[in-house]
Amino acid sequence: MYTEEEIETQKRKAQKWDELEEKIAVCYGRENEDGEWEENNDENIDLCTIGEIAASAFEWL
Repeated sequence: MYTEEEIETQKRKAQKWDELEEKIAVCYGRENEDGEWEENNDENIDLCTIGEIAASAFEWL
């Protein structure tokens, strides 16, 4: 059985992972209003950018 404190800790961690997923997913693209996938064609987004987003989430940068 988990304590309330342990449950809250896991909820906070899950929220952080969900937020990180959303930030990185935008780099690849997103669904438009019609539900169709649109790639992100921003030339400023590359694997380095995605790495920086991830590193920032872990407070390594």
